[in-house]
Amino acid sequence: MIKERFSFFVLRINAISKYINKLKFDFAPCFGIKNVHIFWIYELHTHPEGLTASELASRNMISRSLISREIEDLLDRGYIQMEKNTRGKRISYNSRITLTESGKQLALSISKKGLEIQNRVSEGVSEHDLIIFYNTMEKMYNNLKRIAEEDEQELLVPADPASSQES
Repeated sequence: MIKERFSFFVLRINAISKYINKLKFDFAPCFGIKNVHIFWIYELHTHPEGLTASELASRNMISRSLISREIEDLLDRGYIQMEKNTRGKRISYNSRITLTESGKQLALSISKKGLEIQNRVSEGVSEHDLIIFYNTMEKMYNNLKRIAEEDEQELLVPADPASSQES
């Protein structure tokens, strides 16, 4: 008999997400930024060639409009820069966003704190178990993403009019 584990899985994932959000909320002020900016800075650090607002939104699973609303703050603080078109204007969603030198220093501080938390979270877990865990998590993520995309497609397909008239 297969044991139903979905509720345990969902509850743990939700709890983990809440703890991560709490940590972001607690630590963001220490870095002088908003909690929403932490992973943006980190993503830009791991992509020195820069990312567009669309790429940043996609990688963080957030809307481009949130990026648009919040990006000015990071620009004003001098943590990021955006490429400009020939007329000196930024090219919104297609502009490459990169870290400035102060942004890189901030990213290193965030990365250091993240590594510290990662090490504490992993206490008592062997490297072998961590490899299995992350491989399994990636497979489950891909499966859930596929299921969500299939369900989204099913919602877009119009129902067969003949089957609805039979009821």
